[in-house]
Amino acid sequence: MIQFSPLVTYPSAGHHNGDLGATANGYTEGELTQELRNLVVKELSRLNVKYITDKDDETNRQYQGRIKPADGSVIFDIHFNAGPPTATGTEAIVANEANEISKQFAKELADETAKILGIRNRGVKDETGTHHSRIGILRLPAGTAALMEVCFITNMSDMAAYQVNKERLAAFYAKTLKKYDDMI
Repeated sequence: MIQFSPLVTYPSAGHHNGDLGATANGYTEGELTQELRNLVVKELSRLNVKYITDKDDETNRQYQGRIKPADGSVIFDIHFNAGPPTATGTEAIVANEANEISKQFAKELADETAKILGIRNRGVKDETGTHHSRIGILRLPAGTAALMEVCFITNMSDMAAYQVNKERLAAFYAKTLKKYDDMI
């Protein structure tokens, strides 16, 4: 069943039960992304924001086929970065041809995530700045879209900061999603 609405926010965990992503320091990226998505959804509900989210047992391709965002939509895909244990920071990714609103959205996400977690801000990158040349969820026809690399799962300090601040971070993300959803 295809779900469509121009004024909907689409928060998603970047990984699902069949693709758990990176693992390090006793954490699994899929579990972290699902947990944070659920915290964001709880806050969105509290703020009365209409949302459609991914399901833990569906692939990203299935999710993208099920939803039909439109110009008034906001897409927010959650990930945790991986690298050497010394790699640190947060970054937001936008499509290569991202509009100015998506770039502004991504910058706001990266700036405040770095502030809340007290970690390095690696800024906003487009898809070519990642190990993928194209990221499917960023190419859906939404008015605003960003993929958030919250912090490095491979950095124990990043993860400690995340664990202490995840509820505050989720509240910020929900408030920011509402702000951009209300712009249209």
